[in-house]
Amino acid sequence: MYLIRYVMSRIFVFWLSIAILVYGWFSNPQLVNNGFDASETLVKNLTSLEGTGKAETVVVHILHTGDLIVIGAIMLVVTLVFTALRNLVLGSGERRMTVARALGQVIVLLVLSYIVLAAIWWHDARLVNAWLDASMALMRQIAAAVDPAGRLDLVFRTLGLPRHLVVACIMLALALTWVMLKSALRGAYALVARG
Repeated sequence: MYLIRYVMSRIFVFWLSIAILVYGWFSNPQLVNNGFDASETLVKNLTSLEGTGKAETVVVHILHTGDLIVIGAIMLVVTLVFTALRNLVLGSGERRMTVARALGQVIVLLVLSYIVLAAIWWHDARLVNAWLDASMALMRQIAAAVDPAGRLDLVFRTLGLPRHLVVACIMLALALTWVMLKSALRGAYALVARG
């Protein structure tokens, strides 16, 4: 039950963050575009320390890691609000998720997912490109079902949602692996303690 709840909460946070991003772009596209520009500039400045330009090519132009800052900031705010509300409603307990722990998990998952994506791309770029193509096709179908005129598809592509979906799948896989590993370790520890 905990595993299903954990996974569903991560999926909910991601899609709510995407909805906020899309709504923000419709209501104030200049603000969203400025956010993307600022995050890309920050990542470019960090990768320029490498010197050869290879890191900038991979990190900025291929993996679009600058998006991490924008979508990550939205996910952090959503996580903060929902964790605080849940703790207010349900009260605090020993096993209750604290705000700091929830934010920490989101940051770690986001950073790890981009590291995993970069490692997979470095090893097999065609596989990552195939994932991105499949994600783009799925997003096009969703956009066409909601808005046959094609405006939503343009917004999805502008905001890089196919990339976000790939990163979200990696985040989900990492979260599932972590929860299952933690559960297995607890079970093994309980067996050792009893024996």
